[in-house]
Amino acid sequence: MVFAKRPVWMAVFLALALLVLAGCGGDSALSEAVRQAGEPVEAGRNTIEEAVQVAETFLQAWQRADYPTMYGLISPNSRDAYPEDAFSAAYTRAVATMTLQTVETRTTNTLRQDTIATVLYDATFTTEFFGTFEDRERTLRLVETPEGWRVAWSAADIFAEMADGGRLDWVRLQPGRANIYDRNGNVLADQNGRAVELRIVKRDVTDPAGCVVQLARILSKDTAAIQAEFDKFAAETVFPVGEISPETYLAEEAILLEACDIGDDDYDTRTRATRRYLDVLAPHVVGFVGPLRPDQQEEYARRGYPPDAIVGQDGIEHGLEEYLAGTMGGTLRIIGPGGEVRRVLAEVPPQPGQSVYLTIDAGLQRAVQQALQDAYAAAGPTWARTSDGAAAVVMDVKTGEILAMASYPWFDPSIFNPDAPIPNRETQIERLQNDPRTPLLNRATSATLPPGSVFKIVSLATALDSGIYNANTGWTCSGRWSSPDDWLPVRYDWLPTGHGWVTAPWALTYSCNPYFWQLGKTVQGVDYTLIEQYAHRMGLGVPTGQTALPERAGQISNDAIVLRLQGRHWTPADMYNLVIGQGETLVTPLQITRMVAAIANGGQVWKPQFVQKVQLIGQEPVLEATPEAVETLDFEPWVFELIQRAMCNVTLDPNGTARYIYREWYEFQETDVVVCGKTGTAQSGGAGVRPSAWFAAFAPQDDPEIAVVVVVERSCEGSEVAAPIVRRIVEDYYGLPHYEWPSFWQTGCFALGE
Repeated sequence: MVFAKRPVWMAVFLALALLVLAGCGGDSALSEAVRQAGEPVEAGRNTIEEAVQVAETFLQAWQRADYPTMYGLISPNSRDAYPEDAFSAAYTRAVATMTLQTVETRTTNTLRQDTIATVLYDATFTTEFFGTFEDRERTLRLVETPEGWRVAWSAADIFAEMADGGRLDWVRLQPGRANIYDRNGNVLADQNGRAVELRIVKRDVTDPAGCVVQLARILSKDTAAIQAEFDKFAAETVFPVGEISPETYLAEEAILLEACDIGDDDYDTRTRATRRYLDVLAPHVVGFVGPLRPDQQEEYARRGYPPDAIVGQDGIEHGLEEYLAGTMGGTLRIIGPGGEVRRVLAEVPPQPGQSVYLTIDAGLQRAVQQALQDAYAAAGPTWARTSDGAAAVVMDVKTGEILAMASYPWFDPSIFNPDAPIPNRETQIERLQNDPRTPLLNRATSATLPPGSVFKIVSLATALDSGIYNANTGWTCSGRWSSPDDWLPVRYDWLPTGHGWVTAPWALTYSCNPYFWQLGKTVQGVDYTLIEQYAHRMGLGVPTGQTALPERAGQISNDAIVLRLQGRHWTPADMYNLVIGQGETLVTPLQITRMVAAIANGGQVWKPQFVQKVQLIGQEPVLEATPEAVETLDFEPWVFELIQRAMCNVTLDPNGTARYIYREWYEFQETDVVVCGKTGTAQSGGAGVRPSAWFAAFAPQDDPEIAVVVVVERSCEGSEVAAPIVRRIVEDYYGLPHYEWPSFWQTGCFALGE
């Protein structure tokens, strides 16, 4: 602190002013100081310099939030009037209300009148929310006591206007939440929903029992719950009983008026804006809003949110909360006991939210969701009875933009918004959370599954790019394979008759397991970690780099994982599982999608893009996404060409594993669009548990545009289940007519291909 003298004339003026105020009783703080002088003390026993020293020590302690020291420097009468816990609580509340970080003080002048000393000072408050503001010409009064100079403290020493019951108040100004659009400007979520709050005064209700019955019906609540709300309030109290949609209110208006006297008065209903989700499109991507959880209260309070704020809790709603919610505004003020505003200390204007434009195409997203829904309906008698769910992802292979992403089953995000008029909300949320099919799980980003034979793309790329194999390296697929020097049992191919002599591309097209077991044995002899290294480079078992949505990284089997899960070290058997995508290897559908996209585009492993831009309409974007590769695969061009050609032959070659699904389709469509893919059937969950069906594809064959991946849990072969769904998605992407679902979905699964 700096001690500064005022001019003599000002000191005289202040002294006269104090005498006048003391004489007329107009300064309650001065009167309080006089009252708190306590026992008579001989004037002049303590010097004014000592008073300044006590004042500065008190103010320095305030800067350190050292409330015990401050309390020890207030007068005995002040201590009698304010217990230490109440004293500390007053400052603690002020800190919380202001979001105070630091306070700095500077002494400007002092004067003395008998046993009372007045110290004038300026204070600068630095807060987290309101920034920095000054409070000048503050007054700290001290009285002479047997202990020496002591502060004649009252709440006015926090702010002068807090005398006589004044208190700090923070009025929050929350901007409207911004919209979420698809890539073409179609609304996916906005703030145009409406909820009608029903309010009741019991004294106006002539038949309370009948009113309770009608409210229970209209609100879809138990009558006991409605009655419990009635019992909480006095007869003359206006209280809310629930919310309904405007449409429901119009339909029930006459009954509400007759049974509950709702509708006659202005206070009976209140309509407010609420979050609205259109068509339940991409709920796992868009996410939802909900009330603050207890573990979020402190963090959001520092950002200015009120305790009852509605915030993004999942998906883009959560990941881009800072943009969508805008910046909370607020007014820091002091109000009197009667509610009058005594002073405004600081103001921060709210900043509007920024609209978020996703890469999702609403039309394609709707088609993908419909494809999954129709597939489950068509396979109702067979695999749909055992399958817990599915995921589908469509990526632009040239940019990494996600054009569609669906996780089946999905949910209505409005259920989590307490402002939306949803009947039996709590029951519906509980049902979702306890559903064994886990509809809240975004399977595309967070379901970790063994990839099965789709992983053979990685195994073959490893052998070819490393030089261990070349395009003509062959093996006889006889339907069985063994390695006598490993002392392991014979392994059998999915096709008992085998495929005959095959080279690298045909091994992938026919999905010949013996070829890949031999490949694994060869790689094991060179470096058993090589396939794991390539898998990571190709984007599997590692985070994708996007941060908009929650995701799981999965894992590629290695010695450390085997040791942790199996209690032993790596063996050749683990390699033979790895090369065909089994064992401890787990990936997500999103990871497989960008791996296929990298094969299709010649090596760019994209960071998946879900957000195209963030902007206020009519202004420049504050965020605009550009394609970003997290890895560039530097394979020789012939390696990419070989794998691409092998994947195209999966649907074109007579012995391709998905040819029987696409043979008639090519004739039916009369199109030059060729779907190039890889089937996968991944066993997991033990004996008796149906496999997960994979189909990972790109299209078209020449100059690929999209990568499409579908996985259906606990179903059948990848070619039987996932390949037809990919086929339907490709139809919708290119505007082709729908080909019929496989007829065998009505009778059962049969293994025609990997």
